[in-house]
Amino acid sequence: MIEQAKQIGITLLQAKKNVTDSDLKDAVENVLKIFPGLAGECDFLYKYLESQFSVFSDNYKILIDDKTYTPWLKNKKSEIRWNFWNRYVMYLQRKIAPSTLNKLDNLTDDILDRIIDPTTPGPWDKRGMVVGQVQSGKTGNYIGLINKAADAGFKLIIVLAGMHDSLRSQTQIRVDEGFLGFNTQTAMNFSNAGNRIGVGQFNKNLPAHALTTSRINGDFRGPAAQASGVNIRGTDPIILVVKKNASILKNLVSWLAVRGDKTPDGNIIIRDLPFLLIDDEADNASVNVNPSTVSTINGCIRALLALFEQSAYVGYTATPFANIFIPLLNEEQTKGLNLNIKDFEFSVGQDLFPRDFIINIPAPSNYIGPSKVFGLPASSSSETSEEPLPVVTQISDYHSFVPDKHKKGVGLPEVLPESLKYAIKSFLLSCAARRVRKQINVHNSMLIHVSRYIDWQDRIASLVDEELKSYQRQLEFNQGTILKDLKKIWKEDFEPKTNQILNQTHTFYDPEIKPIPWAKVEKELFNASSKVEVRAVHGDKNIAGLTYHNISPLDYFLSEQQGNYLSVIAVGGDKLSRGLTLEGLTTSYYLRASKMYDTLMQMGRWFGYRPGYADLCRLFTSRELIEWFEHITIASEEMRAEFDYMFLLNETPRNYGLKVRTHPGVLKITAANKFRHKQIMMLSYSGELEQTYRFKVDQRLFQNNFDAATQLIAALGKPGGPVNKLLENQQYVWQGINNSNLITQFLGAYSIGREVLDVHKMADYINAQVRSNNLVNWTVVLVNNTTAKKEDAWHFEINGMDTEIGLTDRSITLTHPEEIVSSYSINKAMIISPNHEMIDLSDQRISHALALTKMDWQKEEKKKEPVLPSGARVRYTRAASNGLLILYPLHYSPNHRWPEPGAPDQKDFKSERRTLSDVPIIGFAVSFPEIADDEKIEYAVNKQFIDEFDYPDELDAEDGGNE
Repeated sequence: MIEQAKQIGITLLQAKKNVTDSDLKDAVENVLKIFPGLAGECDFLYKYLESQFSVFSDNYKILIDDKTYTPWLKNKKSEIRWNFWNRYVMYLQRKIAPSTLNKLDNLTDDILDRIIDPTTPGPWDKRGMVVGQVQSGKTGNYIGLINKAADAGFKLIIVLAGMHDSLRSQTQIRVDEGFLGFNTQTAMNFSNAGNRIGVGQFNKNLPAHALTTSRINGDFRGPAAQASGVNIRGTDPIILVVKKNASILKNLVSWLAVRGDKTPDGNIIIRDLPFLLIDDEADNASVNVNPSTVSTINGCIRALLALFEQSAYVGYTATPFANIFIPLLNEEQTKGLNLNIKDFEFSVGQDLFPRDFIINIPAPSNYIGPSKVFGLPASSSSETSEEPLPVVTQISDYHSFVPDKHKKGVGLPEVLPESLKYAIKSFLLSCAARRVRKQINVHNSMLIHVSRYIDWQDRIASLVDEELKSYQRQLEFNQGTILKDLKKIWKEDFEPKTNQILNQTHTFYDPEIKPIPWAKVEKELFNASSKVEVRAVHGDKNIAGLTYHNISPLDYFLSEQQGNYLSVIAVGGDKLSRGLTLEGLTTSYYLRASKMYDTLMQMGRWFGYRPGYADLCRLFTSRELIEWFEHITIASEEMRAEFDYMFLLNETPRNYGLKVRTHPGVLKITAANKFRHKQIMMLSYSGELEQTYRFKVDQRLFQNNFDAATQLIAALGKPGGPVNKLLENQQYVWQGINNSNLITQFLGAYSIGREVLDVHKMADYINAQVRSNNLVNWTVVLVNNTTAKKEDAWHFEINGMDTEIGLTDRSITLTHPEEIVSSYSINKAMIISPNHEMIDLSDQRISHALALTKMDWQKEEKKKEPVLPSGARVRYTRAASNGLLILYPLHYSPNHRWPEPGAPDQKDFKSERRTLSDVPIIGFAVSFPEIADDEKIEYAVNKQFIDEFDYPDELDAEDGGNE
């Protein structure tokens, strides 16, 4: 009943453009007239509807190639009957707020417009990419595109859905619900009227057909497709959802080729059949990794596109680095790159670079992504930042359980660590608390991802199942200590963190979240815990040789169809790591050691939407992985900021690709195996802000860097004082002429982890630009914290005089007071203060940079008018001959702060200074101007680099298995 009430409330508010408090109250009042028995849920319904209508997001941005883009949709929109799309809208109206639906409408229009009018005669080939966030709703986006594409005239649509049967099946279910309108487990075509689901409940007479089903084994099979009676030359649209598997794709290409015509040059072509290929997780397996030929999966995808005279390719991904590195080849370079399938030779044509358009979709306000989990700034060069949600728990007792470099079949664990037992108890509490909040007919999931080996997953699943059953028995018979343990965790962990989130409205707002007293949780514990089961989710389909036999797939959809909702602890590896959505995921225990951007970020299944239960979510992981997530999030945000800037400059996808390929941040996180055959990368720092934000706690390194800084200061001589009125308090500013050698000497002497900054490559880049009279003049600043107390200062020798410099304070946040600090991480990953990047600019140049920033602001349609120039425009304004180095002497005894046990909100911290160094800890920031046609420097991608960053080989196996 409560679910029906929620849907009716949304429907009543759909027509409102701006929903007010009065509108919400009226809607609740009208709902209660229909369901008078819910009078006690008045406040709950109000908060639920408020949360649905308070979601907002920034506008998406598009890079296009004007040479290939011909707008068509606006002029033709009134001529098209939008039957599929309108049906999808009616289906979504029950699920999402009008503002979100309107944005989806606009986005899918813009994508379709940038593909092509499918009724355009003659040959055409379009390539584009849509970049979203991990677990942010990309599937719903491309299903919207599929509906509009079918209305516009695309007749064949193929969705490439990951590399595993489970993900392909999950995607097919979403397509069944959102496009086909019928359950493909019982029929592959429109004729069966008895199995309508999803959109099929709104318009039952809209024909579309499938050549794949949502069964786990329902991937493409030629005989099954033939037996379906579906004709690809018919009038109705046809869709297939296939996994990226070499044998499946080869069969599909050869099956379709039979339906084509032979050309005089021996190729096969399918004419007059508009074809749309959606590539989900487009960075995974689709990218060519072979150094000498075309890899099989990549070749099959390209052959599939080349088979059609009229084709469009749209890749969807949250981790687009590999796609941006795809080379743009000319026609001559693609000759001879053919794929042999069953004695036939297929041309593979151009690679999959999104040459026609790239669309970047910002996540909506209710999305819980890296910046909300790890508390990073929206952009590494932005002054705005977010406090993290208190959902991450650092663990350290796992080394004897699952060592970082464990091997298959060796050293399998005998017992669970206390941290994993704690995590399981946290999961039981989250399940019970969700029931208190009326989230009863919902799925609950816990993820345990600590090894890629099946025998380890099998053993861990057995151990977890034993532990879970012990808890369940204790709760059922009121025995043991479990109830006492759970109460302690609820009181000391859950209650204060819920209060903390309620006080963080600037970071995250969800009106459904409110404190829950222990007594209410306790009442639901038995009902919640008794439903929980453990499943091992891996590649084995045969229980022979396994100790744990519950290996059935996570079929949330089938459970719902049967009126059941899963509460499951999923123990797995790669099958849980990419694309697969764990419904109702609240608790994650994650120890996988990969440090590569796309692998690590995609494994973050905990990102996504958690309506009404974000405060109940927990991520248990190691300090090292927390640090790596911070590294890759910074690099990701830099890429997105670069995209936004390229958008403001009206640049093309090709130019964005060139920019990203030379971005120094790529060196930190690049998926080296995806372009390792190209041994040399080109590197550029043009228009970049580089800064130190993490330091290894090592007295030898601190002393070395302090010595490097003092030697530089000694060589600079007398400071010139402030350059502009904005930063008059900074007196120690040296504006040098032809002094680049001093900067490169400093960088050569400075030592820091390469994952933070590659100082030697930076020095090489400066030297390369000096040859063209760029970066010859450097301003150096020694930042003086003028608010520091006398005891928080250090005496530097400046121009032969003893000078007191106030040390910069950057605190360290601990999880508990006994935590050992092995690295000093700057909060928000920002050592630089927002206005310091302008320290070398004249007042006139600052005014010019601000004027350009305001022009950008008007184009982006943001609400708050800027009062300071953006970092990008500061670097744009600075002369190419001038660089800026800012030295930050950080306090040798930084404040260590940690939450007080039982503290009701984030303000209740204890803190104390703890000495890390005998001398100030020297950090720095370097601001590079934009340099047109700068000289890129070479960077060798070698095996040592690949090994260091622990990137697993891309799979190109015939069976697609990897576990």
